[in-house]
Amino acid sequence: MSIQRIEYGSTNGYQVRVGPRNAALTKFFAVRKYGGVRKALPEARAAEAVLQQSAPPAASRVGPRQTAQANNTSGLIGVRPRYTLFGDAPLLAFVVSWSKGGKAYCTSYSAERHGMLGALTLAMEKREKATGVKYNVSPRKALNRMKHLIVE
Repeated sequence: MSIQRIEYGSTNGYQVRVGPRNAALTKFFAVRKYGGVRKALPEARAAEAVLQQSAPPAASRVGPRQTAQANNTSGLIGVRPRYTLFGDAPLLAFVVSWSKGGKAYCTSYSAERHGMLGALTLAMEKREKATGVKYNVSPRKALNRMKHLIVE
């Protein structure tokens, strides 16, 4: 459902959100303006139906992601470094994620166990095998691209 109850300080009402993430249409229905909770909710439901007719359709994506998101700082799609704190020392691992049939999967490879380049290579190979999409960069170049994320 695209209707959400908002209760924050003096803000009280229903927020209607319709459409894909980047082109969402929103409208707020204040409880005070519409004469109470029981009157504001039907107004929000009616507006939801109208907004759904004018909202652009969500684009369905088929296959694995092949373009980097704006917030991707590692430079590789589906692979990122992650530090986990065990005791006093942080341990580096490369996390690889993908989806198949709408279900998300992920695994990680320890840099302590496999070496930094080895762990990144295993992560890249795992995603290539799982998605069928080859990276156009070698593991060494990928490691150089994400040096700013790795503390040695």
